Amino acid sequence: MPLLSVKNLSFFYPEAGIHALEDVSFLLEDGEYAVILGANGSGKSTLARIIAGFLDAKDGEVQLAEGVRTGIVFQYPKDQIVSGIVSRDTAFGPENLKLSPAEVEQRVIESLSVSGLLDRADSRTNALSLGQTQKLAISGILALHPDLLVLDEATSMLDPESRKDILDFLDACHKNGQSILHITHDYEEACRAQHVIAMQNGELIFDGSQEKFKANTALVRHLFGESVAPAPRAPEDFAGADVALAFRDITFAYEDDHSVLEGLHLDIYKGSLTAITGVSGSGKSTLLEIAAGLLQPSGGSVYADGYPSLALQDSQAALFEPYAADDVAFGPKNQGLHGKELKKRVREAMELVGMPYDQFANRSTQRLSGGEKRKLSIAGIIAMDSPVLLFDEPTSGIDPISRRQLLLLLQKLARSGKTILFSTHRMEEAAFADRTIHMEKGVIVSDSAQKPLLADVSISLAQKQSLDGAKMLSKLRKTAAFAVAPAKVRGLVQKLPPVWKYLAFLAVFVVSLAMHSICLAAGMAVVSVAYAVLAKYPVRRLCYSFLKVLPWMLLYCLIQLIFIPAKEGEPHFTEWKWFMVTPFKIQLCVIALIRVFAALSAIQVFIYSTGEKEILEGFATLLKPLSALHIPVRSLVVVTEIIFRFIPILIEEASSIIKTQLERGGLGTAKGFFAKIRILFPLFIPLIIQTLRRAEVLADALTARYF
Repeated sequence: MPLLSVKNLSFFYPEAGIHALEDVSFLLEDGEYAVILGANGSGKSTLARIIAGFLDAKDGEVQLAEGVRTGIVFQYPKDQIVSGIVSRDTAFGPENLKLSPAEVEQRVIESLSVSGLLDRADSRTNALSLGQTQKLAISGILALHPDLLVLDEATSMLDPESRKDILDFLDACHKNGQSILHITHDYEEACRAQHVIAMQNGELIFDGSQEKFKANTALVRHLFGESVAPAPRAPEDFAGADVALAFRDITFAYEDDHSVLEGLHLDIYKGSLTAITGVSGSGKSTLLEIAAGLLQPSGGSVYADGYPSLALQDSQAALFEPYAADDVAFGPKNQGLHGKELKKRVREAMELVGMPYDQFANRSTQRLSGGEKRKLSIAGIIAMDSPVLLFDEPTSGIDPISRRQLLLLLQKLARSGKTILFSTHRMEEAAFADRTIHMEKGVIVSDSAQKPLLADVSISLAQKQSLDGAKMLSKLRKTAAFAVAPAKVRGLVQKLPPVWKYLAFLAVFVVSLAMHSICLAAGMAVVSVAYAVLAKYPVRRLCYSFLKVLPWMLLYCLIQLIFIPAKEGEPHFTEWKWFMVTPFKIQLCVIALIRVFAALSAIQVFIYSTGEKEILEGFATLLKPLSALHIPVRSLVVVTEIIFRFIPILIEEASSIIKTQLERGGLGTAKGFFAKIRILFPLFIPLIIQTLRRAEVLADALTARYF
């Protein structure tokens, strides 16, 4: 029996009215390396999910040889991550297989070494770039040592060097007998496999050896199109052109003091198509977000012709309307377009990216394929009709034919007078550009324009400030950093073992809440301050945090003064109907205020001094005696771990929605408390939808790791 047998497989999405697969049949032998090719929407990902057991086939069957364990790497790497720490995420699967701690550690080191993330083993997963996240997703599945490794576009967001490392590793795995099923759009990756399968509109159009595939030149051309880029304009052609976007002495560092850009100077000429290349983490995305006003640079200035519009790298998070046409229409509607004019703008943008309006207008955004979501997010930015358009990795996950069409579209937009700046990992894509800029570690190291003299843009262009919502984004980042990442200080508390950190926290927290006299409560407040000092937590920050909750505590005290009865015979300082002030009530209010200060201080110091890994290790140690009572301690720890993972996920989703709406003219400006609340309403429904989607894919990620 072959390792995998797919017989007459068909699949229909009833809610979308789409036949994803039609009578698909093929075999995969043990130890075979196969690739599945096909345009976006051809059914590749649906097929992979059925093979991995995430979808049930309605017609036909999928059979795996007895005892075969599958491991699937999802198309969107962020959907694969289940833990907040890199090493813990990689260890999650092996732990579910009930391997010994030594074997788990060995697999973690092995998998992270292969993906090049061993030096980030203790890093937070939400601090990784998108390319690094894709590496981590692969590491987590490789650590399972699956019999059949299924990869769904698992290298699409990697830079060339990282991609080569992963492909070389897959080759080595194959030589050692690993069975691989790799979904890809890349010709080079296809040529590494011995077995090639091609799909179109849900049907199988080729199933054969690599040699037969290469010999079928008509099929190769049909799948990959032309490989030669049309000649771009020379940088010299823009020598006398006006500047449409300028960066002057731009520096930027995130809240953890991680420096990304250093003194960057750059002019982008009007009507030009410029490509920015560089490995993941080189600063490309940060530069584009600064240009779009989503980030405020630490130093320097940005000058631009109008406000640039940015298509974000994470297209999955950039879509928040339920239907495709509505999502594209969001920006133009905020610009004041309506009726026939709005529909015309939306139709033109969708047609330009290869998503015919009549076919896709009423499609659910969440039921589109990965490549179709990418195209739709780009259409939403093109529909803004801004003079400067920015695209962050616009071709990730797009099939070769669509990729070429998109790059030709960028050329067309530039020749029509738009100024286009896009980032890419692929040098063959940069060949479409009039100018190529290469970045390394936040610095420009090469420029095909041979570093022309910088113009005096302060005369012709307006200096651009960050968008009003950028402050909201900054606060979200700070909240995420404080909520899930401890400060990098080494006080006495930080040096304690995890379980002792728990005991110290619980002692201060519980005893603080148990005090029922002013003297004892005040004593615990002093203890909580000492606890903060031992952890090197700023006492001034304790007081500031307490002042934030003080209005709510005063409201609580007011309710106490109204509803708690006075003691019999005690004096009344003042009295009005149900409201009275007595010594006993004042004492209760003072005790409540002191207890809240002490308890709140304990919580803040614990979060400040204890990392997620230590929290989970300490929690597991504290609960270990319960395992003797057959209580599922590991499940409780995993639930806690998921909560930690979900906090930054929700903050990230909110941040993505804010970014997208800001880029498309949403949210706007507001003065006054109620006005600010009102402009937040458009965030709620998209955030709820994305939260439910995230919960669903997190469940899939747990299943993929055999939890």
